[in-house]
Amino acid sequence: MDTRTAPTLDEPARYRLCLQGRVSARWQDWLNDFSVNQTEDDQTLITGTVRDQAALFGLLSFIRDLGVPLVSVEFQHEKGDTHEHV
Repeated sequence: MDTRTAPTLDEPARYRLCLQGRVSARWQDWLNDFSVNQTEDDQTLITGTVRDQAALFGLLSFIRDLGVPLVSVEFQHEKGDTHEHV
């Protein structure tokens, strides 16, 4: 039986965002609470915990302002465990 739960509006949750292209090193300082990794196929993976859905929206707005295409947003139930695409 799967006992995992979906994210809620007001609780911390871990996400992995995939961006097309590379995020400039000067913007990585703003993302210091997140793990930022570059892939071989020219994508950037940003992984970390946001305090609630409002913080996730703020992160997505920041990425939009960077002008880097968003490929996917994945809710992670546990570290490294990808379950849902948002």
